[in-house]
Amino acid sequence: MLVAAMAAVPPSRILVIDDDRSARMLLERVLVKRGHTVSLVDTAEEGLTLLSAGGYDLLITDKNLPGIDGLEVLRRAREKNPALQAVLMTGFPTEATRSHAADLGVYSYVTKPFGVHDITDICEKALAAKVAVP
Repeated sequence: MLVAAMAAVPPSRILVIDDDRSARMLLERVLVKRGHTVSLVDTAEEGLTLLSAGGYDLLITDKNLPGIDGLEVLRRAREKNPALQAVLMTGFPTEATRSHAADLGVYSYVTKPFGVHDITDICEKALAAKVAVP
């Protein structure tokens, strides 16, 4: 029996915004293993500065950040780059947040704590979806 393999996602630039150092480091470790270049910041303001320079294929942001929250980061990121793929993470999921995230076009809404394989698969699928869009 032949099984079609999922096409490998080309190396991509990923921005992770999370004030939780362990979550940032975990994401960096698993995504770099997949060949991606990962930038890590712990505040929305730093993330928005990097996003304004452009060049990112995927944004992964926590919802609850000091100062500007992740939903506002997503809104501003969409203004600058509507095609940017995004994943929103939260340790405090609500239906209102899920709905708002969907309105902002996030690829996935991830509840913390997450499994390493789950988040890796979500990121790879988000990047593959970006590549598939003409």
